[in-house]
Amino acid sequence: MSELSERLAVYGGAGYIMAPAGHGKTYLIAEVASHHEKRRLILTHTYSGVNALRRKLRELGVADSRFHVDTIASWSLRLALAYTQTSGWAVERPSGDEWNALYNATSALLDCEFMRRILRTSYIGVCIDEYQDCSVSQHNIVLKLARDLPCCVFGDPLQGIFEFDGQDPIDWRRDVEGNFELLEELEEPFRWKLAGAQPLGDWLSGVRENLENGRAVDLRLGRPANVTLRLAQDENELIQVQRNICRYFDCGPQETVIAIHKGSQEYKARCHTLARNLGGRYSSIEEIEGRELFLFLRRLEGAITDADRLRHLISFAAKCMTAVEASLAAGTRRGERVVIRANTRNPEVAQKGNDFLDIPDSRQMLSFLMALENVAAVNVVREDLFNRLLGVLRKHILYPAIGLAEAAEKYHSEFRYKGRPVRRRRIIGTTLLVKGLEYDHAIVLDASSLSRKELYVALTRGAQTLTIVSTRPVLNPDL
Repeated sequence: MSELSERLAVYGGAGYIMAPAGHGKTYLIAEVASHHEKRRLILTHTYSGVNALRRKLRELGVADSRFHVDTIASWSLRLALAYTQTSGWAVERPSGDEWNALYNATSALLDCEFMRRILRTSYIGVCIDEYQDCSVSQHNIVLKLARDLPCCVFGDPLQGIFEFDGQDPIDWRRDVEGNFELLEELEEPFRWKLAGAQPLGDWLSGVRENLENGRAVDLRLGRPANVTLRLAQDENELIQVQRNICRYFDCGPQETVIAIHKGSQEYKARCHTLARNLGGRYSSIEEIEGRELFLFLRRLEGAITDADRLRHLISFAAKCMTAVEASLAAGTRRGERVVIRANTRNPEVAQKGNDFLDIPDSRQMLSFLMALENVAAVNVVREDLFNRLLGVLRKHILYPAIGLAEAAEKYHSEFRYKGRPVRRRRIIGTTLLVKGLEYDHAIVLDASSLSRKELYVALTRGAQTLTIVSTRPVLNPDL
């Protein structure tokens, strides 16, 4: 791949790379950045993608001075806010239709001559990852960048599963093929080759061909040894089969496992339910926006009494952990002070609850949560959400002069920029949250519920093995 990366590093036009899943796209982008001393702008769509790119760049020893990695959304927002008078943009946390307005403001800003000079001075070129996920308004920004800088976009229309509210997705043929020249189509399934699972990579290539051509995928035919199919007769059996497969999945202690559900709101809730039913063996991933965290903080700040605040805190903890109610003294559950006796249930937690009622600040809240986490019967099942709250509280403790809501905004802004590292080795998430990521083993849950593009994304996450759970052996997605 080094010959291709060297060619892309000196490429001076606007081109695109067709990149099926697992074919070395992230490695290629990192290699491109390594070939020049000047900084290259690398943009993608998700913060998990940002983290994956940064990790690969550092694995290759690429100095931080040679790249800037960000999402298109965050980069556009920071640029517009840096030049508020010119851009006319002042909203720090856009939502809904405001994102389109932001992209339009950023696009107009990129027409200013001073900004064009800044871009040419700051960057040697631009790489845009996961281009199939661009909206039309984001695409217009990229066209402005490609006007002033060498630009290469990387993508695969079969992985275009994101649908952002109020934003029209690009049309690959019109917007990509019509504006960029094809530079290469990646053909080597490096993910599976490097994992010693070449037959799995070859099988997935055949699945891809069927999906691209609208043909059914018969899961009974041609499966290599490291692809397991488990069929369920109905919905009730499906739930039980999925639970057992996850619970008893056997792999090395350092290997990673992802169980994948459909990306709809209903299936996001199923991820959390499954994680809870598995008693902490797996942790479920949260959406990046952190809606539940901010909802909790609004309720906390809107509470009238300290007892109400403690009850809100316990309710939030119960979303993140198992056995919370059963681990608390009755008085603590009611938001009351507890007289600590020899028979008091988990007296350290009860004392931390009393401390919070005495001084209801972030330090005492953090102490209460950490004491509760240390109870033997308690297991964290929504570690992502739980750790975000701990991060907000620590931020507020460090900067007590700002309000809790402002601390949350600051923490979340840093969280979005840094990306989301995956610390747990066994996790559950939706196709939307795991796209672009790689794991040792993948378990595709309720495969018959997936759309054509979601199915391809889910099937290509595991490098060593793939387990498919379905109510049908022959899949005709989108038909």
